[in-house]
Amino acid sequence: MKKMLVLILVLLVSGALPAQGSRKAFNRNSLLSLHAGPSFPMGVFSSSMPSTDEAGYARTGITVGMNYEYRFKNSAGIGGTVFYSQYNTRDLVLNFDFGEGTQTVTMTMDNWRMYGIALGPTLNFAPVKNVSAGVHIMGGIANVRMPAFYYDNEEAVKADWGISPVVQGGLDLKLDAGKQFFFFVNGEYQYMKPVFNMFDIWTDESDKGYQKIAVVNATAGIGFRF
Repeated sequence: MKKMLVLILVLLVSGALPAQGSRKAFNRNSLLSLHAGPSFPMGVFSSSMPSTDEAGYARTGITVGMNYEYRFKNSAGIGGTVFYSQYNTRDLVLNFDFGEGTQTVTMTMDNWRMYGIALGPTLNFAPVKNVSAGVHIMGGIANVRMPAFYYDNEEAVKADWGISPVVQGGLDLKLDAGKQFFFFVNGEYQYMKPVFNMFDIWTDESDKGYQKIAVVNATAGIGFRF
């Protein structure tokens, strides 16, 4: 997965090199954007209720990404993105009723992490001068890290990495800051469902675990045409 990510980065960046050599090779249909911002967990991924299936206990996190877009025409094109996201977690609080009283057990977790790549079509239009808006729908693959669980500062369940398809769709806004550069604002919905091997250290047993991950990203950054 890491080799695939590096390859995509090389391909995206190397596309700019021929355009740097001469004015004739300058191609304003290629756009590259770097952006970052908050990522908001949705649905069960944000739930902290033990009774909720696939509760993820995820807090608002951060995401960073790099987008490449090639426009075949002024309105249509194809795009690609690489991204990395991370989310802190809430504590897992369990209440046990033993008849004579209730005992509360609190488990802590480290963070969720994920990175991936996606490709798909883009559609663009220019509502006013020096401003363009775009719509994108992409699909790809992501590598997701399930957090480790701790009780009394001792590891109870090991962290694990799981592969998942990823689907995302969103809107972006580009505000020109010269002939080549532009400010980039992006909002998108992202969904994935990785599979993990959950290994319980205390019982020395493992089981398959699934996690629905739905997030809304709101990012901003800068880009350039080449």
